[in-house]
Amino acid sequence: MLKPFSTAVWIEKVGRGNFLITIFSAMFQQLLKSIEQFGTFSESDQNLLTDLLIKRDFSKGDFVLRQGNTCRSAFFVNKGSLRHFRDVDGYTELTVNLFIEYDWVLDHKSFTGQVKSSNHIRVFEDCELLELTIDAMHKLIALSPSFFRLGKILDPPRNESDIQLLTPEERYSNLINEAPQLIQRFPLKYIASYLNMTPETLSRVRAKTKF
Repeated sequence: MLKPFSTAVWIEKVGRGNFLITIFSAMFQQLLKSIEQFGTFSESDQNLLTDLLIKRDFSKGDFVLRQGNTCRSAFFVNKGSLRHFRDVDGYTELTVNLFIEYDWVLDHKSFTGQVKSSNHIRVFEDCELLELTIDAMHKLIALSPSFFRLGKILDPPRNESDIQLLTPEERYSNLINEAPQLIQRFPLKYIASYLNMTPETLSRVRAKTKF
């Protein structure tokens, strides 16, 4: 059974050298930086949070969440990439989201309602993730009201109905401006599905768009 680890236990276990302590701190550095956008967290709050995180390693092709299961954790991506998608009929897959380093990963509807997910979340590149379970989140909120701010993690990353109002050119332009690294990390068939267009339409848009 995987267990959360505390700062003190980790340092005692691997040694007391500065180099080893630095490695441990770096594991959480980007996660702590990411929550700064939600508000200020004291050092005590940060320690409470890191003590409840679980480090998880996944290989390419692993499922973090399967369609039909309930999402009970949010994951912070330290390394790697993942695809959030819906299997429509056993042949057609619709990409809901694409995740890379320093993103928070979860199925928002399933997590917030604690209902079965309509989607899969699958590892595309080998991943190092930091897991925050729903039970850990409830515990944090009970310990400090500051953690109510973590609810921002649960905000959907984009409004799919708004995307429908944009032209294919506008969708691609927004992606290039907001997350150009996705183009380098995922096959174009996944990018096209993410932008809700066919691969042929994406190819035409790319051919006449200069960036």
